[in-house]
Amino acid sequence: MRSVALDRFLANGLDVSLNEIVKAAGVSIGTLYNHFGSREGLIDAVIPEVVGARLQTLAASATALPTPRLRLAAFVRGMIDQQIGDPALNDAVLRRYPDAVALLDICTVTTDLGRRLVREAHADGSLSPDFTEDDLVNLLWLAGTAGRDPAVPPGWRRVLERSLDSAWLD
Repeated sequence: MRSVALDRFLANGLDVSLNEIVKAAGVSIGTLYNHFGSREGLIDAVIPEVVGARLQTLAASATALPTPRLRLAAFVRGMIDQQIGDPALNDAVLRRYPDAVALLDICTVTTDLGRRLVREAHADGSLSPDFTEDDLVNLLWLAGTAGRDPAVPPGWRRVLERSLDSAWLD
């Protein structure tokens, strides 16, 4: 059941039907609840390792860059790419299931990294003081929300890119 749940979550996001998962796994909904307790229990059993690995890879590549500006820009663009390409990761970043505690912990580590990168870019003078840590969180939230909406107007990512580009001082 874990592999079926993982496949379905990764393909469709964390709100995929539990009935779809149990049907594909050939078990009853009672079996799912007996083993995992809840949707959040199932999410925490199968998603954190995959999402955590993807976010760690992004963090490692972004933090390896030589300047705070390059690190923050790579982090933001990488997060947006991840959110667009991975419905489960996007749902995690948007904290759609806050009772999935293990997943929430991974997202908190990533958010903390983003906040640190904003502080570093402020400290080296490359980022406007007007661009706050909360602006970063909101930018990623907007990307995640737009990435989930099939009716999003074209050009939404360009608007986010312009928001980030306008925050640089140099």
